[in-house]
Amino acid sequence: MIKLLENCQIYNFEGNLLQGNILISGENILAVLRPNDAVPKNPDLTVNLEGRIVFPGLINSHDHLYHSFWPPCGNAPYRNWFEWEKSFRSTSDYNLKQKLSVADLYALGMYRNVISGVSMVVDHFPKEITESFLTMPHVGFLEDFYLAHSVSSHALEWGKGIIEEFKNSRGILPFVIHVEEGFDPEIQTELETLCRMGVLAENTVLVNGLGFSKTDVEMVASKGSSVVWTPSSNAFLYQRDAPIASMLDAGVKLALGTDCTLVGSTNLLDEIRLAREFSAMHLGGRIKDLDLISMVTINAAKIFHIDKTYGSIQPGKKADLLIFEDFKNNPLESFFALTPKDISLLVRKGVMVYGEDRFRSVCSLRFDQFSEVLVNRNPKLLWGKPLELLDRIEFKLGERRKFPFLPVSEV
Repeated sequence: MIKLLENCQIYNFEGNLLQGNILISGENILAVLRPNDAVPKNPDLTVNLEGRIVFPGLINSHDHLYHSFWPPCGNAPYRNWFEWEKSFRSTSDYNLKQKLSVADLYALGMYRNVISGVSMVVDHFPKEITESFLTMPHVGFLEDFYLAHSVSSHALEWGKGIIEEFKNSRGILPFVIHVEEGFDPEIQTELETLCRMGVLAENTVLVNGLGFSKTDVEMVASKGSSVVWTPSSNAFLYQRDAPIASMLDAGVKLALGTDCTLVGSTNLLDEIRLAREFSAMHLGGRIKDLDLISMVTINAAKIFHIDKTYGSIQPGKKADLLIFEDFKNNPLESFFALTPKDISLLVRKGVMVYGEDRFRSVCSLRFDQFSEVLVNRNPKLLWGKPLELLDRIEFKLGERRKFPFLPVSEV
């Protein structure tokens, strides 16, 4: 089906909003048109977006959907990630979480990403688990990458081992690993250990880097590796953040991720705001708004080697689109104030997966697979059965638990 989304403001990475129309053929963007441009193919469906703003669908560069639960667990500050892991395993909430299936937890995580405008998520977890969810239509998963948990003596056994996973990446596909998530002496030697192992390269994606020294940062930059910044979990678990200023000085490539809900994150929109506040308070506003947007769109796509398909609104790329009103009368401020209730439409691969009822015609998926819900008291359509999920979870837990990252209720 060919669809024309007309009368919209299309974001480009020069920070401009271009008045125009977007022509979609199947899963892909066929053309980005100015208002008076001829439409190259007759559309089967035309949708008037009434002047709304169109951004690329957001990319969440780090999540653990298996840990989609609430409330956040912790008695900060911790010295390292495994102190937190040990403390969480001793709680009653850990025992409650074990009552839920992997499918329950992943569904919670997928919904929280979708309603916050995320169309692609990097789920850092063993592929034996994640591969069961790759065909879900409402959110995309990064599929082609290799991973390890970390190089710590406490590391979880993910993948085939650090050296084997990196070797299999062939220097082309992303190799993702946690590094220096903490401050004890062992943790702070992790980057040096990875360097000795020969697994720092342009395709290496390092998650966290909280304990990086200036020398560590220079090493990352010299190898061309990238870092995923997770502001909420850093603040919640460690009450401090990674040396972002040093990374900016060295030219390290950065993307933003949520980490899991158990360590304080609600959604990617909140992470973007927190990163913006951090820049204003600690960096003198050094990270510009356009840079922050790039960290969840085109820069993230480049880091994970999917920029030929995702990350910007261009012909030939997947039609993953985040659409919202300019409710602040300032497009950038509207984006930075965005919450799930404010999203007019999230399109993934050319079809609506979340948004307002007025745009239901964009649903090429079976409409009986959608639910009418309230999101923070605002009526929305959402692919799937989130209310049935919450009822099932209530039955398994024996209590009704609130999940602030999924604020849905019955109409």
